[in-house]
Amino acid sequence: MAESRMRKYTIALLGCTGNTGKVVLRTLLAKPEYNLNIYARSAKKLCSQFPELGDNDQVKMYIGDIHDTNVIVDCVSGASVIICTLGSDGMSPDTILGDSAQALVNALKLLKEQKGAAWKAPRLLYLSSASENERFSAPRPRFVHWMITTAFQMGYIDLQRAQRILLQDPSLCSLLLVQSNVLVDEPGTGSFISAEYAKLGCSYHDLGNAFVELAINDGYRKLETVAVSSRDGDKALRYAPIIATKLFLGFFVNFFPWGVQIHRFLERLW
Repeated sequence: MAESRMRKYTIALLGCTGNTGKVVLRTLLAKPEYNLNIYARSAKKLCSQFPELGDNDQVKMYIGDIHDTNVIVDCVSGASVIICTLGSDGMSPDTILGDSAQALVNALKLLKEQKGAAWKAPRLLYLSSASENERFSAPRPRFVHWMITTAFQMGYIDLQRAQRILLQDPSLCSLLLVQSNVLVDEPGTGSFISAEYAKLGCSYHDLGNAFVELAINDGYRKLETVAVSSRDGDKALRYAPIIATKLFLGFFVNFFPWGVQIHRFLERLW
């Protein structure tokens, strides 16, 4: 792993109430040398998860709709690094990824125009997927890859749109796509960061910690894509039932009549 060279700066975080974002925020709150600009759609949800934010001078909160350009501009203004962990489970026809990418681009364009010659493009760490990287997905059997990309096709369509938007103008940001395979809710075993290989599984805990490492470690600044896994993420037998369950749900939602509606109803119950 590259050696760290720490710098004091502001980090903007979009998506801090989801599984990955919560870990990112919790880890950054333990590092008082960084100022944090936090975007969330719901102040109530954010403060219920992090009640200590109200009395923390390290943090500024920006609350509003993702389409509100002014909110996003205020959040990312002055940030050297932007971490975006917004996302969905890939089983619903959401547009949150594409919409958040467009909101970021709109905000960065406005800030670039305001700064003129003084503009310095921030580093943007964006949550992607190993399925979108031929190198990381190459070890999969073709049939397995087809099953994954078909079961979660709605999520991949949205992700592909988001990545196209973010890659249109390289002058706006230095983009790093953070890509994992199966994301699981389990205790972390340590983050495995690689530019060559993605292990089968990654816990949200390890992914969140890796985001922070990638954000504050200058040794990773030249990377455009990176794989993040759990150190024990290559145990196929442990992840097989999780993968099978997710694939079943994905095919059910995509191909069963009223699958999307039933899935959303069950999500509200859970």
